[in-house]
Amino acid sequence: MTISREEFEEVMNLYKAKTSIRSVEGEIIYRIPLKNDFSIWIYSTVNPMSGMSRKLGEDAIRMVLMYKNTHAVMKETKTLRTSNWKKNLEAKIRDLTEKTTEYRCPWGHPLVKRTGKGGKGSFYGCANFPDCSYTYKGEKRISDVYDPKNIPPLPRK
Repeated sequence: MTISREEFEEVMNLYKAKTSIRSVEGEIIYRIPLKNDFSIWIYSTVNPMSGMSRKLGEDAIRMVLMYKNTHAVMKETKTLRTSNWKKNLEAKIRDLTEKTTEYRCPWGHPLVKRTGKGGKGSFYGCANFPDCSYTYKGEKRISDVYDPKNIPPLPRK
């Protein structure tokens, strides 16, 4: 299924997305700003010159949760360009948005909700991973984790 720039921007306007740099593949990237220095980058497959997505089978819509617009935190599965692409894309945007939190690690970076290996259990992990490998699994009240007046040095690797 081919997607026009107008169709894609209709969905992006719901999230106040900003058009961003073009990727190496020559597609438009949209950024949805979120709280806590997070944003969702959506690689549209739409070519800015033609205003249409690339040929079917050449690519799918990709999505990455970014921290401070420089640090990739997590990726979402690709969204195939089928008749349900809008509904599927919106569900993935909701999912990534719900993984962001107001909570912070002891060094002040926001925490994101993550799932353990093999889908077992969930925990909060630092958005600045691997530079900060702090995780929270419920060992104390999350509201007591971050004290801006008493920030310890980052652990050495």
